[in-house]
Amino acid sequence: MTLVFGGPYPCRVRNGDRRTNGVRRPDTLLTGAFLTMSLVQVLWIRPVPSLWIPDSYWFGPVLAVVSVLPLAWRRTRPAAAAVVGSSLWWIPTDGFLVLGYVCAVLLFFALGRWSTSFRSRCLACVWAIISGTFGFLAIEQAKSGLIHLMLEADVRQQVAELRIPGAETLLAVLGFWLVVLVPYAVGRFVAAQDREAERRIVAEREAARRDAVEEERARIVRELHDVVGHEVTLMSIQSEAAAQALALAPDRAAGPIAAVRETAHRASRELRAILDLLGNDELAVTPDGRGLAELADRAARLGIANSLVVTGEPWADAPRHWLAVNRIVQECLTNAGKHAPGEKVDVTLEWSATGVRVRAGNPSPAAPRNGSGHGIPGMAERARLLGGTLDMAYVDGRFEVTAWLPAPGEEQR
Repeated sequence: MTLVFGGPYPCRVRNGDRRTNGVRRPDTLLTGAFLTMSLVQVLWIRPVPSLWIPDSYWFGPVLAVVSVLPLAWRRTRPAAAAVVGSSLWWIPTDGFLVLGYVCAVLLFFALGRWSTSFRSRCLACVWAIISGTFGFLAIEQAKSGLIHLMLEADVRQQVAELRIPGAETLLAVLGFWLVVLVPYAVGRFVAAQDREAERRIVAEREAARRDAVEEERARIVRELHDVVGHEVTLMSIQSEAAAQALALAPDRAAGPIAAVRETAHRASRELRAILDLLGNDELAVTPDGRGLAELADRAARLGIANSLVVTGEPWADAPRHWLAVNRIVQECLTNAGKHAPGEKVDVTLEWSATGVRVRAGNPSPAAPRNGSGHGIPGMAERARLLGGTLDMAYVDGRFEVTAWLPAPGEEQR
């Protein structure tokens, strides 16, 4: 089942429904079964002639067709189906269709549930109530023999001979009203429930869409911060070194300036790579650890002293884990260069069959302060997405970051 939008509420379209001229196949089968049983009744079991027309045994099949056939259009044309189905109720009959009341219940339930026009619903209900009430009263008068008098006598005699309906007739009329109004009310209730369910579906889809947009926005921010932010920090460090060199030894400023230029070009290339590959979470990270070693070497050349120790057997086929490890180490080096310049960063990677543990620590003059940056939240989010954890602590003058990333398949253990 799918939802189709374009009106005040989405309409439901069930895939696989076969329709012919607006008639659904289940309704066609139901109508055919009811019509067959009703014709069997009026032709061979219990005829239903009209009390107004002598020897009108042909009236039963007509009544069966008119009462049952509108069921085929009860969903697509509910108001018209209800009016046609009740169009012969005003004619008194000797007996009744066994399935007539069932058809009435189905028609007026459909009227309440599927009709979208308030005016059409009201007209159909009023017509059915007036027609049925007149039919019950006509049966009462016909059984007393007054129908023949009305056909033969003048108006004064007709009025004089009319009887006041008895309690039994009034109860029958009241019961008939309930046959019309109760299914209609139930149909309106079900229609309201359907609309509320559809509103919830639309709201849930809109919320899911907003969440997806926010998640993608956070992902973009995280990638930009991890890659471009790292390079910008390195350029800041290099530009400070170049400025000092220009002031103290101009002939030595060429190296830092060239490094700034190289870093800027690299940042531009990585930014383009992010924009090209952002649809794929597994960015171009060397899965054998060479990219991580290059990251550490580049940071050391730019003044961020560090040591990288790897133990255990690294996984060869885990690009998402390598990406997370790369970004976490990169962020730790960037933060150390920004907040503790000149201090050495010790990085260790411990690979095992159950996961990889990343530790990074450096001396820090003070405990880190919570800021509005995306670095630490980004590291924590990367660990969380892989089922892992990220812990930070300031112990004995050192700021320590520890990340645990479980191996693929170990997240739920």
